[in-house]
Amino acid sequence: IKNKQDAGGIQGLSQEEVNERVKKCQVNTAVQAPTKTFGEIVRSNSLTYFNFVFLFLATLLFLVHAYKDMSFLPLIFINSLIGILQELRAKQILDKLSVLNTPKIKVVREAKEQEIWTHKLVLDDIIILEAGAQIPADAVVVSGEILVNEALLTGESDEIKKTTGDELMSGSFVVSGKCYAKLSRVGAESYISQLTLKAKAIKTTEQSEILKSLNNFVRLAGILIIPIGLLMFGQQYLIHATPIKMSIQAMIAAIVGMIPEGLFLLSSVTLVLSAVRLAQKKVLVHDMHCIE
Repeated sequence: IKNKQDAGGIQGLSQEEVNERVKKCQVNTAVQAPTKTFGEIVRSNSLTYFNFVFLFLATLLFLVHAYKDMSFLPLIFINSLIGILQELRAKQILDKLSVLNTPKIKVVREAKEQEIWTHKLVLDDIIILEAGAQIPADAVVVSGEILVNEALLTGESDEIKKTTGDELMSGSFVVSGKCYAKLSRVGAESYISQLTLKAKAIKTTEQSEILKSLNNFVRLAGILIIPIGLLMFGQQYLIHATPIKMSIQAMIAAIVGMIPEGLFLLSSVTLVLSAVRLAQKKVLVHDMHCIE
């Protein structure tokens, strides 16, 4: 806390009231969205249904000494590795995601202006907002007039006039003017915290049409390969009296052809290349704007 100055008649909270709100956990602490750990990412991409199927098939080939027929294993390893790297990259980006970039803010306490860390603000604090400041928590204007930009939250770049009684959304920026605002929602209850949680949440239920179709196809293939494999082995070994090694080789050759491991790899590579191209286009557009 520094720069204590007279607040021009505005009282603000007393230290006793601040301590009371701290005890009630009504503090503007940053939210931490739960994300997958490294171990969870590795397990989710390694311990899959089809990987277990491939492991079982590889075990059968190993037992009958058909080592040359195990050439499908490197593709499965590459497929799992790509999935792990993609999720780790996404986790790294999400962990760094922070919409609030203002570390300190002016606040009125005990009729004095003070500059404190935003994470030490409490409910009902009176903050001072001036041009260039980012609103650290939801608030209501109690005195003064400002223009705010909510483009970071709503995508609209228009400047919005805020006067006494108007609500201010956390995360928006003050373009001009000066006002005193009373915090109405702090911490996890603020708008910016809810937005951050939604941004960091990985929703597996929300998928594109191509991923939905791919998952449905894979699910159907996973159900059918087991009975088909058993029927083919029985036909070769029991009906045609084919040696067990050749029966297993024939069955696995047919099953591996049915399992769309190449489709997974192709989809992963396509998504990676698409992300790279989008990033390159974004950089190109940014450079063109800079030149203009």
